[in-house]
Amino acid sequence: MRKTVHCSIFIALFALFGLSCHKGDDIAPGFDMVFQREFSIPAGIGIFDVHHFQLKNIPSNWQQYLSQHGKTAEDITSVITAQASVGGIFGDVDLSVVDRISVRIYDDSNQNDFVEIAYRDPAPIDSGNLLPLIPSLADSKRFFSNPRFSVDVVIWLRRTTQEQSDVRLDLTMRATN
Repeated sequence: MRKTVHCSIFIALFALFGLSCHKGDDIAPGFDMVFQREFSIPAGIGIFDVHHFQLKNIPSNWQQYLSQHGKTAEDITSVITAQASVGGIFGDVDLSVVDRISVRIYDDSNQNDFVEIAYRDPAPIDSGNLLPLIPSLADSKRFFSNPRFSVDVVIWLRRTTQEQSDVRLDLTMRATN
């Protein structure tokens, strides 16, 4: 009986430590690139339209990031989204009005050639002032390796907006090697 109890405790501890999540284990080698852009969701826009908020001509700082981390463009195999969110600038925005959201990166020369880098479908009803987005696994290196890029934040609404909301898009992109 005593041996069975010890064996059960050992198995439980092994399962606890063996199955625990180690956050650092799944991070690919490389470096993060952080981008923040503010925009406003106007009052009075409704549910029957898809709303595009285009954030144009954003500096990628690609060369600065490469030199800062001692890398060349050839060293980087891909650029993927590590983390993304939309949140109220002043903490007073109710983002529960958002039904779905898609964040797409593109080059100004061709708006139809884009890659979705983050999304939320459906968005939580009780999101409050911060709406975390789900990163996509799409490689967006071809956009970030250019000196400038643009972002289209596409929003579908649950209800008509009642007031203007000043929000910020926060992106953390991971350049992997």
